[in-house]
Amino acid sequence: MKRNAIKKLITWKEQNLRKPMWITGIKGVGKTFLALDFAKSFYEGNLYVNFETNAAVCNLFEKAAYSIENDLNFIELLFQYYEIPLELSGNLLVILDEISFCKEAMEALNHYLMNETIVSENAVPILVLSSELMEMNEEYYDSFTLYPMEFDEFLVAGGNEWYAEVIKGHYQTNRKIPEIVHKELLTIFEDYLIVGGMPAAVNDYIIMENTSNVAEIHQRIYLSMLASAKEKHSESDALKLSQVCSVMVEQLLKENKKFQYRLIRKGATYAHYKDVIQYLVANSIVYKCSKGTYDKTEGITISPEALQFKLYVADVGILNTLIRKNSLYLDTQNEMIEKTVLDNYIMQSLIARGYLPNFWESNSQAKIDFLIQNSDGVIPLEIKTNENTRSKSVSIFRSAHDIPYSVKISNRNYEYSNQVKHLPYYAMFCL
Repeated sequence: MKRNAIKKLITWKEQNLRKPMWITGIKGVGKTFLALDFAKSFYEGNLYVNFETNAAVCNLFEKAAYSIENDLNFIELLFQYYEIPLELSGNLLVILDEISFCKEAMEALNHYLMNETIVSENAVPILVLSSELMEMNEEYYDSFTLYPMEFDEFLVAGGNEWYAEVIKGHYQTNRKIPEIVHKELLTIFEDYLIVGGMPAAVNDYIIMENTSNVAEIHQRIYLSMLASAKEKHSESDALKLSQVCSVMVEQLLKENKKFQYRLIRKGATYAHYKDVIQYLVANSIVYKCSKGTYDKTEGITISPEALQFKLYVADVGILNTLIRKNSLYLDTQNEMIEKTVLDNYIMQSLIARGYLPNFWESNSQAKIDFLIQNSDGVIPLEIKTNENTRSKSVSIFRSAHDIPYSVKISNRNYEYSNQVKHLPYYAMFCL
């Protein structure tokens, strides 16, 4: 499966800064596949070490009791263990998966990187993979987060790269896509909302040519993700983490999607749960969209500890499964489910594109689903569940603020008129 993030790795290789690239992302998002695919395409070989499953390697570093006086540095110790000649190091990509599971190995790597002479002499390319965000010295590491597959990656994985190119081309010109192609894309997009962007689910969907196994895969990934996160916490915080995640779907299916602690339990407050929410957000297990205010001089601002926010699930396919497979939500109106799933998809897409979205509300109850900031300025986004895209909220926002244009996202074809860019659902990866 071709991932867009491989472009970041190619740039990293070409720049040759001799700094390891640290890739974070939730369990099952495809970090290992990306790293191995990159190694296969651009190196003569790779040394893959998984510190979560390989107890022998962890034991190696524990026994070495790494210190400044130790004769062997990190790379030398690793290469000696795997019987790899050091002279091959420049043609080999070293992939360190879940190194956080071995404290001694992490300390050894950091010490190795602090020694500029050793790094300059060996110049060993290293990728570090981690499902948990850890403190890292930016002087010694480059980094990025890998997110679930976007819709263009989904198209390419299914052999529909041509569709992705058509979407990009028409996004630039605002010209309508031929109606037959537009309808085909909306049909594929409906499948994407069910399957989501987790590679295991996408792969099964492509092989089986249906979605029959997808829900089971989602449930397995979700439970594994939460179990891994809970392992890193005390029993008390692990319980809080479970409580926050257990009410997220209920929160999102409300008309007012802002997170409310009272749904967890009576008397619950921000102070009780802020640490676990920060952990979930920092590790991309959930996405946080805070209420923002906009001023032409200041731009979009939020308070450091904004108490009004929405939490979204990491992957739209997982959310779809959590809704459809829970009998508690059987009576929920389809339109509310559709809007909830679309909102989550938009948030997921914006995060993957590098935006930090906020939502906006006025005293008169006008609401903007998402505000983003790009090179054009502050752009309001509205999500509609049908082609009827009229809304007073953007007009109210526009009357109070000078904005270049707004974006309305719906099943409507491309169009640009009256400072409104109409964007089909499937084109979010272009924004």
